[in-house]
Amino acid sequence: MIYLLPTDTCFWISCPIHDLKAYSWIYKIKKRDLDKPLAILVPDFKWLEENTDLNLEQIDFLKKYEKPFTILTESDSLRLWINYIDDDNNEFINRDIYIKFAFRVVNNETEKRLVKENWPMFLTSANLSNKPEIYSGREVEEEFSYYLEKEKMKFVWKNAWNLPKNGTSDIFWFKWESLDLEYIRKN
Repeated sequence: MIYLLPTDTCFWISCPIHDLKAYSWIYKIKKRDLDKPLAILVPDFKWLEENTDLNLEQIDFLKKYEKPFTILTESDSLRLWINYIDDDNNEFINRDIYIKFAFRVVNNETEKRLVKENWPMFLTSANLSNKPEIYSGREVEEEFSYYLEKEKMKFVWKNAWNLPKNGTSDIFWFKWESLDLEYIRKN
């Protein structure tokens, strides 16, 4: 299943990390280039501690980071998962592009519930590629009405009709074991 949900930045499209078909559909629906990886929504900082190469000092830094962020780092467990091929020979259509993984930590109750039910989830902004982010629930419904009507997508938490235009998340990684940041995008 593909979900539409509000986040701390804008509306996002998401699917469970184990749903290979939904993963492929997200690329088709958004008209997203296959050379652009999706971010991964994780339940908490403990998950990052247990499943990535971030050290405790870096995780503490992230806990105190004051703006929405996406952290790029390694994850041996996800590296194994991204190379998974199921019994029907389905695989991630672009697994070779994941040099590092982009993680976002849940930020609201809707995200927490979805991740709890679905394990980590792939996600990306709910807009067609090269179009502006969407902050209006009505606009999300209009943009994806075909998929919602066909029940290929589910809109979660319709109460969030208008999100504040907080902008996009900062995207960065730590240089080695330090707290020095290398930004890809900074707002």
